[in-house]
Amino acid sequence: MKVKLLWKGIFNFQIGIVREYAYAYTKKQARVIMARRIAKKQGIDNIILFKWLTEHPTRYSIQIEN
Repeated sequence: MKVKLLWKGIFNFQIGIVREYAYAYTKKQARVIMARRIAKKQGIDNIILFKWLTEHPTRYSIQIEN
């Protein structure tokens, strides 16, 4: 049985640093969950945030939270 891990994401937007946590099986899944949550909170479309993530890979990090 596979267990979901707790992932921590730190996103460096122009508006400031945003921290988001998510339980997910993989880093890729955690990235999607976090991006959707942030987009919803910011009131923007998911695709805009995913595009930003693709264009700025050095402005965010997602790691397993210990």
